[in-house]
Amino acid sequence: MNLFHKTVRVLAACSLLVVSGRAFAHDGPEHEIDELTERLRVEGESANLLLERAIEYNVINKGAEAVKDLQRALELDPKSAAIGRELSRSYFMVGKTNEAADAASAALKIASAGPEKASLYMVRADVMRARKDFAKALEDTDKSIRENPDNAEAYLARSQLQRLLGKKKERIAGLEQGMKETGSGLLEEEWLDALIDGGKADLAMGRIEEELREARLRSTWLIRRAKVYFAQKKEEEAKADLKDAIEELNKRLGRGASDPLLLVDRGEAQELLGKKDEAKKDYEDARKKGVTDEWVRERVHALDGDDKKRGNSKSDAKKDNGEQKQSDDKTDADDSK
Repeated sequence: MNLFHKTVRVLAACSLLVVSGRAFAHDGPEHEIDELTERLRVEGESANLLLERAIEYNVINKGAEAVKDLQRALELDPKSAAIGRELSRSYFMVGKTNEAADAASAALKIASAGPEKASLYMVRADVMRARKDFAKALEDTDKSIRENPDNAEAYLARSQLQRLLGKKKERIAGLEQGMKETGSGLLEEEWLDALIDGGKADLAMGRIEEELREARLRSTWLIRRAKVYFAQKKEEEAKADLKDAIEELNKRLGRGASDPLLLVDRGEAQELLGKKDEAKKDYEDARKKGVTDEWVRERVHALDGDDKKRGNSKSDAKKDNGEQKQSDDKTDADDSK
């Protein structure tokens, strides 16, 4: 699967957050919430303190409390794009995508050009993507990149949307632009996946072989090479790589590896081998463990469709067998006459 699916995480819970020009690090969000609550009691309400507390609430998934603080903070400082951005994220966390989109759009009207606007476009793109409006999400990632061409994650997000929309040529060109602007190794690996998906697998092979010679954990690269082999009609070589990848992933998962994206990798390898039931189980287990990526949902949906087709085929076969039995019985009856 795309490297984007393996690397991009929701970072709110572990980011170092900068508010009003100074960074906050502390023993834990609950402790910080208690301190901020006391400061609000002693010092009185301020937009910055409410924003800080809302950020901590979001870290521990208390989105409703965060929304309440941010609504009040925005009343105190209606010109703050930072508060509007966090409010949009908080609405998104509690599933209110309409409100999240509106909050991001309102904040964009007052945001400064450059990184501030770029981050708001990415927030709104996440909302649009969750609403399955991939075209609008893609427009927002394009705008974000124009505002801040140095953000590698924006190119990765755009790449995934272009894949969902079947824009293969644009995806390859966009990643080449990102590699030139940022020099990110993550984008180079995503570009290799885009080449494979875009019918240019041969161009990716040299880099994949180089990584396989050096990598200690090889499963991701083995899956990539298998895709190239399939494109080259080398099915036996592809199957051998996929089996090796699954063997490595089984060992890692058997040792209690906590990364659910290993399940996604194994699911993809199983699917490429034609083991659709095993693939579906891995994808579904990954979703249960928190993987919300649209690509995974898409694969589960596709495999569900295959199940229905197989079910219909079995039903048709039973019907045909029943009709054949009735015909045979009638023939036997006629013969007995």
